[in-house]
Parts: sequence; structure tokens; C-alpha cells
Amino acid sequence: MNNLLTLAMIVKNEEQFLPQCLASVQNVVDDMVIVDTGSTDRTIEIAQSFGARVIQIDWPNDFAQARNVGLGAVKTPWVLVMDADEELVADDIPVLENAIKAPTADAYNVRIVSVMERAEDISESYVTRIFRSHPAIRFEGAIHEQVFYALSRAHQNLVSLNLRLIHKGYLSSVFVARNKAQRNLKLLEQHVEKNPQDGYMLWQLSQSYDGASLYEEALQAIQRALKVLSDDNPIRVLALNSYARILFHSGKPKKALRSLDQSLGFHPTYTDFRYLEGTILMELKQWAEAHKAFEDCLQLGEPQGFLMTETGVGGFKALYRLAQIELAQNRSKQGLAYLLMAIRIQPSYRSAWHAVASLLQGTPIPQLFHTLLLAIPVNTLIATLKSWPALNADEQHLLEYAEQYVLTPQN
Repeated sequence: MNNLLTLAMIVKNEEQFLPQCLASVQNVVDDMVIVDTGSTDRTIEIAQSFGARVIQIDWPNDFAQARNVGLGAVKTPWVLVMDADEELVADDIPVLENAIKAPTADAYNVRIVSVMERAEDISESYVTRIFRSHPAIRFEGAIHEQVFYALSRAHQNLVSLNLRLIHKGYLSSVFVARNKAQRNLKLLEQHVEKNPQDGYMLWQLSQSYDGASLYEEALQAIQRALKVLSDDNPIRVLALNSYARILFHSGKPKKALRSLDQSLGFHPTYTDFRYLEGTILMELKQWAEAHKAFEDCLQLGEPQGFLMTETGVGGFKALYRLAQIELAQNRSKQGLAYLLMAIRIQPSYRSAWHAVASLLQGTPIPQLFHTLLLAIPVNTLIATLKSWPALNADEQHLLEYAEQYVLTPQN
């Protein structure tokens, strides 16, 4: 890109993901600076095979400090920051090129799409990953490090960019294997002890406690966060959602609902609030109220202008919840209709497929096949099944039938 852009990364033992990561950007960036913090596998060899400049350091127990080593070695006007378990979506490369060649800002938030084993757990967040290379712009925070405060002090303009990085690090097999939860919790506790007024890190700490089922600790942390996060801080809306979720997880659903109702008064277009309301109402078996909540989610659509959202709360996830409500009340026809609408919007939504198969359990494969054709064309059906790992017996039979159907002359 005419010597405009450098990829900057920190890595350790990333041979599993690094090749795909670097391949996704090798034709876009002009240079790669990779800071290795002690790899014992083929990480360094892989990085060098892509032409990267590798800087080896001891792990400083501080993510910001490690990232800033890489930023100090950048020679181009712009820098792209990625993790090894991320990949740039190929269709978005023109967006990146245009943002650098004809910039409209000094820094860009990009979409981090975190994939999970279950489609309903996919989430998106906006994070600052592209910015001008400048000695004043450095990461801060021992964990969940960010450059927002540095950009603000330097009076640099930050806007959102519709560019996606697919993140695989929260897949349970990866997260557990790397013991990320315990590592993150320890670093967050240390940071908050030194910086008790850091609302962003207090929010992150509450998330880690919640994930570890330490609900009392999570409540204390999120309440502290809300005390220091100003109304205009974009993290506050996320903290409000976390507060309600933690209340729900800790067995206080009615208090969670009251909190969400108040939060919707301040942020009426944040669909995640209404979706969480619907989820809690389902748990309470308040079917009519839950149904209304998810219908409202469809009216609101996917939230825009917020730093984080669960993908599908304004679309296929809300439809799936509506199906669950109908099926819980023995209205199978209506439930099936919602499931097919969810699959039409998101063909890879495997949970909806499984729900359809369960609803039609015992029916022949041809009937299941033709039911799914009401939602998606046969080529999409085949491509979706082929994209899934470890097909069960029914899915394998469905794939075989679909492939044979395509080969049948009258089709």
C-alpha cells in the first residue's frame, strides 16, 4: 500500500492461528512487526516466513507494555493492530485500503466479531485497531489494553469503520486451553487495586467475575464501575447491561428487569437491553411479555453506534427466542415458522436447524429437507452443512440427500 501501513502484533505460541492471520493481511500491509514474548513452538519461524520483523522480549506481565514495543518499531504513517487469533475478512480489504489512502480520521474503531461454538453466543465489539503512528499514541492497561485515552489527549479524531476482524480466541476449546480466564482475572484485580477509579477496567473485572460465577464480587465491581463512569462515556451503556445480567445470574431477576427498564429510558435503541429483558421474562415463564420483548427487538433491529452487541439480537436470535416461546406453549406450527425465518436470515445458525430437526423428529429426511427449502435454497443448504464440523447422523443423511437431489435430472 505504498509503504503506508504496518501490522503490529504481540504473540506467544501461536502456531495454530498465526498462518491464517498473516495470510489474511499479507497483500494489504507493507510491513509486519511481531513482538514475541517467549514462544517455544514454530511461531517465530512462521512469522519470518511471511517476512515479518520479529522482536523477542521477556513477557513483562503487561499487555500494553508489550504492544508498545511493537509500536516503537513502526516506520509507516499508519498501524494496524491485530491478535494472532484474528483474521481480516477478505471482502473488507477495500474498506481498509480506502481508510488509509483517503483518511477521514486519525484513528478507526473496527468490528471485532468473536465467534463461539454456538451461533447464539457470537458477539461484536468496536475496538480501536487502526491509527496513525505517533510517539504519543501508546496502549495503556495491563490487560484489555487500549489507546483511547492517548488519542483523546492528542486531540486525534476517532471514527468507526465497517471493517471486520474475525476473532477465534473465545472459542471454549481455545479459551480453556490457554487458561485465559484465570490469567485475565489476576491481571484485572492487580490493575484495579492500583487504579480504583478506572471504570473501564472495573467493568471488565465484573465481566470476569461473572464468567467465573463469582456473582457477589461481580456485583461489587459493576456497582463501582457505574459510580465512576459518566453518562456520556460509551462504556456506561455496556456496564448497565452487565449490571442487569449479573443481577439475573445472581438470582435477582425482578431487580434485573427494573434496572433494564430504567436503562431503556436512557438508551431506547440499544436492542441488547430489550433482548435481555425477553430472556429474563422467558425464565419467569411470562410468555406474553417475553413475546412482546422479542417482537420489539425485531422492530429495533441490530443496534447501531454502540461499542458492543450480541450479534442477532435484532434479527435471527430474537426469532429463535420467539420460536422457543411458541414451542413452550405447544404451538408447533408458529414455532416452526419462526425457526425457518431465523434460518433464512442466518443459514449457519445451527441451533435453529437442531430445533427444526427436533420438532420434526421421526419424519423422513426428504420431509426435513423440503421443510428447510422453505427457508433457504438447496445450494445454501448444502454449503451450510459442509461448513459445519462433525456432522451428526441426521445432518450427514440430509447432506447426502441434498447432493443427490441436485443431481436428479428434473431438478
